[in-house]
Amino acid sequence: MGAAARRRLFETVRDHLGMHVQKLHARLGRKIFRKDASVRNCDGSCCLKGSVASYDEYRNIMKHRRLIAPHMTSRARHKPERWFEARVKADPDYLCGKAVATRVLDGRCVFLRDDNLCALHVAGEKELGTPFKLKPAICLLWPLCVVDGELDVGYASFTRRKECCAAVRHGERTIYDVIGPDDAAIRMMARPENSRGGSGEMPKPRRR
Repeated sequence: MGAAARRRLFETVRDHLGMHVQKLHARLGRKIFRKDASVRNCDGSCCLKGSVASYDEYRNIMKHRRLIAPHMTSRARHKPERWFEARVKADPDYLCGKAVATRVLDGRCVFLRDDNLCALHVAGEKELGTPFKLKPAICLLWPLCVVDGELDVGYASFTRRKECCAAVRHGERTIYDVIGPDDAAIRMMARPENSRGGSGEMPKPRRR
């Protein structure tokens, strides 16, 4: 991933994914992944313990619940009120300032299907023409994350899958190398119709 692609990644996160990101963490440039590490080796195990959506993303998912339900395999697929935890938490890493966690049922995220595909990804692609319409930003970005206003590496300690995105002591690749094949997807996230800024408009940064 060259300099232009790296800049495009940061600008996409900052301007189009509803994240309150202001700078890059130094870890992004460090070689902390195995030579063969790649997001193409993902098996969906990182989704087992659930995820988090901004409150804006949560509302968008619930708005499209009738389109999403047929693509789910969870026993709660016809009960949208069970898709998310009841508590909405303050989260300054989102421009809207609030987030809500997905529920975990039968040992997996309610949106993780029996074939280990994300129902939100599949529903967006099949019903709305793009997988980026419904999937939470935190899932789109992984193994990147935003913490305290910084774009950082998300450590996959809960899976320990070094062939995918778990860090190692003496690595040969940076996170940019690991996600490099996804530059086309990053470009798509920045398209006006996929922007979380609303109607393609760039969201205004929140003041702390």
